Amino acid sequence: MKGLMLAALIALVAAPLLAQHRVDVLVDAEGARRPGRDADFSTGVHFDPQFGTGGGVGLGLNFFLTDRVSIEAKAAVLESQLKVRTIGSDFFASADLGRAQIYPITALLQWHLTEHGTVRPYLGAGITHVILRNINHSVGSIGASGIHFKDPTGLVVDGGVEVQLSKRWSILGDARYIPIETKSEAAFIGTSSSVKMNVRPLIVSTGLSWRF
Repeated sequence: MKGLMLAALIALVAAPLLAQHRVDVLVDAEGARRPGRDADFSTGVHFDPQFGTGGGVGLGLNFFLTDRVSIEAKAAVLESQLKVRTIGSDFFASADLGRAQIYPITALLQWHLTEHGTVRPYLGAGITHVILRNINHSVGSIGASGIHFKDPTGLVVDGGVEVQLSKRWSILGDARYIPIETKSEAAFIGTSSSVKMNVRPLIVSTGLSWRF
């Protein structure tokens, strides 16, 4: 299933190169929040990774097939504060592991509600692959020497608005959400414990678009 979704992601990016109407270059600042909690632990000591609100930058291309239909391909570099709660039968501890690095790669099919005008809202849906960089720091004093993440692939939904400043320049405001079915797993190195995570980040961005 994951292989099929990655193949679809590549197809969504490659298809517009053959039939583009115009191309916009996107650069933006992004903020990310991961709502919800994890509660599915394996046996042994329980580890609960918690991502705080973070942010970073994104870069992408939007291929317009018509004035209303486009395919956007974007990659972002985000950082989020990562803490891990350690829960045992007779103890509770929390460790701060610093900044976790998150790399979402998305391909979206977008529908622009108007063909022309200064303000153009849009809706979209597509596929995302989220790369979570492994953590090598020790997790408290329990014996775990780091966290290994499985990178999830899944659905993403999108909505935003474009405000045109000139013939070539626009300001963009965008929000995208990765629903609950996009999951990953964190295994704690040196232990038998792991936790299944609902990734589902909400990413809000604002930036500039330059039209070829």
